[in-house]
Amino acid sequence: MMKACTAADIMEKVFISAHTDTSVFDLVHYFVKSKISAIPIVDDDQVLVGIVTDADLLYKKIKPHVPHYVNLLGASIYYNGIGKYHKGFKKLMACTAGDMMTKDVIIAAPEADVEQLAGVMVAEHLKVIPIVKNNRIVGIVTRYHILDELYKEFGEE
Repeated sequence: MMKACTAADIMEKVFISAHTDTSVFDLVHYFVKSKISAIPIVDDDQVLVGIVTDADLLYKKIKPHVPHYVNLLGASIYYNGIGKYHKGFKKLMACTAGDMMTKDVIIAAPEADVEQLAGVMVAEHLKVIPIVKNNRIVGIVTRYHILDELYKEFGEE
């Protein structure tokens, strides 16, 4: 390996971000259509204020609202009421990125060493690390970017 690879070398410079008032419905659309696992949430000056992951949407809000049911003589009996589930889902869709986002985001500078990034991602179970310079988000590094870099590095040996 010649010089240490940095976040700036491997980061995605074109990425989807959203504002705190972006609806969960729109976030889900971005996740599905773009096949991404996290969306940085920024203010009007592109300053990072939080992040929403696909897991945030699946676990934080939907999981408690999954209807409980029993199978009785081949028929599903919902004892929490299927209506309650639909209401819960409707309520989720009415939420915004600001309601869902994680505010304490682990970030890195463009100069951060890729090996260190990989270590933090593993230790903290992160799929994405936003890359921030002068308080503004300039890129994102995902597990894919790290794996791709490892693949290239070992392919050269």
